[in-house]
Amino acid sequence: DGDNLPVSAMPIDGTYPTGTTQYEKRNLALEIPVWDPDVCIQCGKCAMVCPHAVIRIKAYDEAVLENAPETFKATDARDREWGGMKYTIQVSPEDCTACGICVDVCPAKNKAAAGLKAINMEPQPPIREQEVENWDFFVNIPEMPRNLIKVNSIRQQQVQQPLFEFSGACAGCGETPYLKLLTQLFGDRAIIANATGCSSIYGGNLPTTPWSHNNEGRGPAWSNSLFEDNAEFGLGMRVALDKQIEYARELVARLSGEIGGTLAEAILNADQSDEPGIFEQRGRIATLKERLSGINSPEARQLLTVADNLAKKNVWIIGGDGWSYDIGYGGLDHVLASGRNVNVLVM
Repeated sequence: DGDNLPVSAMPIDGTYPTGTTQYEKRNLALEIPVWDPDVCIQCGKCAMVCPHAVIRIKAYDEAVLENAPETFKATDARDREWGGMKYTIQVSPEDCTACGICVDVCPAKNKAAAGLKAINMEPQPPIREQEVENWDFFVNIPEMPRNLIKVNSIRQQQVQQPLFEFSGACAGCGETPYLKLLTQLFGDRAIIANATGCSSIYGGNLPTTPWSHNNEGRGPAWSNSLFEDNAEFGLGMRVALDKQIEYARELVARLSGEIGGTLAEAILNADQSDEPGIFEQRGRIATLKERLSGINSPEARQLLTVADNLAKKNVWIIGGDGWSYDIGYGGLDHVLASGRNVNVLVM
């Protein structure tokens, strides 16, 4: 039926909704990992290495468990800063590819049963229905606020929501865990230029896409370039973003008398070197937008269109070794030499 679709049915600007791989549910694993909370040391390694983001961790208030399914597992959080909270590692049974890497990296051994760990592979069909129910409950547990998470501790960092999930990459893929980690750390403010290669296939296998967004609608802005031009593509994103930031800051300074000098100064001098700083800046921007909506001037309307750029954004240039070390090396070399604030991930 796709051949009968008119051009008018396609997105006019080439954009597609994100977070759509969650609806595929390929259900291809004959075995899935099952968590044993009594053995687990809560290190977070199983979730970190999962190539398809099917293993998730949450720490939450005990009251959440009032409506939990009968088979839903939870234990006391071990982290000292999470005293009184509950802790769950949950697997999405219909998205797992049964690679088993999570079991390989698990350091916690069951002293009462030889050969078993804190996470073990078990046949999927007998537990599929209960784990689907558990997963559906788990995803609705509130995420821990990002400004309360210590990202230099894997145990804490792995409760961050991944914004790259359920891709079509091979079982056990060695690239996707890095992309997933990138989105956990920076995904709500990431702008990504992706070279053609493996990452453009599992990252842009339309009509679904593994690049996702959080409950606030924030997530990576991802785009795929021609093979050899990706570094230049990403540099262009950085240059455009820097110009918009410059323009937004200029308008804030110009309108400081109308929006409030204290707010304007706080926005222009904000320390956004960490998550709490970015969180606070977003709050200031929300206040700024409220005040701008009551100002009827061309400059106020212009500032509304670029105000979000006052919160820190990260530009990522991503690709494989074929692009970065071979056909695209010349461009990459020039981009790095430019001194612009870009990040490069070679997979």
